[in-house]
Amino acid sequence: MTSASDRSSDFEKLKSDAAHVAEENARLRSINVKMLDALRYVLPLLQQGLPATVNFDWTEEAVAKVQDALAVAERDP
Repeated sequence: MTSASDRSSDFEKLKSDAAHVAEENARLRSINVKMLDALRYVLPLLQQGLPATVNFDWTEEAVAKVQDALAVAERDP
């Protein structure tokens, strides 16, 4: 039979673990949003292939969005 102290300790650990899971879930959702935004931005370029006249500003912005999303993902443990 477990003591009240053990149950209390287990409950506190469970609450702490649940909070950690919630924080990790929020972090992963944030990364997912950035990655989806970057992919949506680049999708037209991928669908069309490289046109005869490339819009370098658009390409640079697309690359920057992907790099930003990757940096966020790599920064988080």
